[in-house]
Amino acid sequence: MLLFATWLLLLATSSEILAQNPPTDRSCGNDLSNLWLDVVVVVDNSIGMTQAGLTEVAAQIVTIFGGGTRIGTIAYSDKRTVRVGLVTYNNQATVQADLNRFQSADDLFNSVFQILPKLGASDEVYLAKGLDAAESVLSAGRKNATRSNYKQLVLIYASDYRDDGEEDPRPTAERMKSSGVSIATVAFDQTGNEGVVKAIGEIASPGFNFTNEDADLVREIQGAMIKTNCFCSSLWHQYRKEFGVDGSPKYGVCLKPVALTAAWAPAKLGCQNMIKSGYMVTEFDKQKHDFVFKLIQNDTSFPEPYVYHIGLSYVNGGYFWQQPVGHALVPLNDSLWNPGFPQQSSSNTAVLNQQAIATEISVGWQNTNQYTVPERYVCEVASCDTDTYCE
Repeated sequence: MLLFATWLLLLATSSEILAQNPPTDRSCGNDLSNLWLDVVVVVDNSIGMTQAGLTEVAAQIVTIFGGGTRIGTIAYSDKRTVRVGLVTYNNQATVQADLNRFQSADDLFNSVFQILPKLGASDEVYLAKGLDAAESVLSAGRKNATRSNYKQLVLIYASDYRDDGEEDPRPTAERMKSSGVSIATVAFDQTGNEGVVKAIGEIASPGFNFTNEDADLVREIQGAMIKTNCFCSSLWHQYRKEFGVDGSPKYGVCLKPVALTAAWAPAKLGCQNMIKSGYMVTEFDKQKHDFVFKLIQNDTSFPEPYVYHIGLSYVNGGYFWQQPVGHALVPLNDSLWNPGFPQQSSSNTAVLNQQAIATEISVGWQNTNQYTVPERYVCEVASCDTDTYCE
């Protein structure tokens, strides 16, 4: 009797702790020393930037990469490295450094201060020229599929904006972004022209438009690098706070709907073997539950009524979420069961999402047999980021 009472007390205590500290999805890795990117910095060196302004930019560039980031590729066994290219532009663009030029932080430090404070001879500024040159640098850096698994970022410092005919930077910017390149802009506001600041910012990827007057500009740019470095492998979808909104905050989680049906237990093994550290999807809260469902709704290989396995099952007296092999399962905290579920059954220990009523576009959890009910399913894995290098 005493043992039973002790067990009940422990169970109640565990439930209280879980309620106070519910499980959450992982955030993107944010270790600047483990960034792995290709970055091209594009700097307006027209007369309007002034020598003092260019010196400020040089100091900031060095600071941005000064958090222990591994610069270059030669001196490191760790593949999490950053290559940095440098382009200056005014009425023409000049490639000051390709992606293989800088091979250490000191090399970057010394070279940037030698290159940038030198003003160009023109007061004309064509961002399109700088973007075209940056695109060429990135393309050359991918020769023979070199670092094809690394994300690319263009960081632009601009004091003016012109979009006259062929000098319109928007087509190049859109082409680059559609190919997976992120663009961050720093509008160097010298004259208080809000129209120019706005136009420069519109070139940027969502949330990556900054100005030189931002109070914490270095951290904003470093944040843009960290966000760029948080991504999913091909055919996987990044979990975000809002579905379908590119600028919505990312989680360090990737999802993949699988259209080929399987019973729950084989589906679990399928996720584990599909990708390193993969597992069946978790739905720690309604936000994740709704995101996964919207992902399914936008996948034409999943017909109505919607039914798909998730990584929840009954184990040792309770419901637990799947995790990567070798990691402890996570106890269930939230409850999104369809009415009448879970049903008590020694054989129906797996859980799927089921559209309860054909005319109602929503799904809820139902327990089912692990081995005899073939359905589609969803896999999950940690994102590629500073914590996780992906080949």
